[in-house]
Amino acid sequence: MRRQWFLNTRELMLAVAGGVASAAIGKVLGRAVHLAVPIPMSGSLVAALPRAVILLVVAARVRRCGALTVAGLAEAAVALVLGGMFPLSLLAPLAAGVGADAVWLVTRPVPAQRLRLMLAGAALCGVRVLMALVFLTVVRMPIGKVMEAAPILLWGIIAANALLGAGAGLLAAGIVKELRQAGVME
Repeated sequence: MRRQWFLNTRELMLAVAGGVASAAIGKVLGRAVHLAVPIPMSGSLVAALPRAVILLVVAARVRRCGALTVAGLAEAAVALVLGGMFPLSLLAPLAAGVGADAVWLVTRPVPAQRLRLMLAGAALCGVRVLMALVFLTVVRMPIGKVMEAAPILLWGIIAANALLGAGAGLLAAGIVKELRQAGVME
């Protein structure tokens, strides 16, 4: 049997739905938290876990490289429509999706799906915030000045996001297991 390399229509629709849900979570939850706690990256940190869980469940359902990149593109499109900061709204989700897909592809020989989901989740959240911080530094936004003064703090933010992503992988593995036992997911 020859392996299909492209996502079929159902898988594409699932990945796009995951990306749209991720964008909605990022905008609604992220903005609400940032308004309540006006600390840079606070909204992103709080939105990381639910956003990653949804995307990782999609990845586990599709089981093929490319789903997270498609979800990243969908998220970027929705974020831009909802008034995201261009090109950051495009770069961060796309880089996160590509990074997580790369991890998903590299870990294909790993038999434990839970470990694959944890590693992909860490990449998904860690790469996203790393790309955002690099972009903000390049354009000399206020967070860029903080990066010059306190790089340990910013590396801590990246590490916290990666840990949240790994935790999201654990949650997603549990959700996927329950969905499979219930017969809802193959």
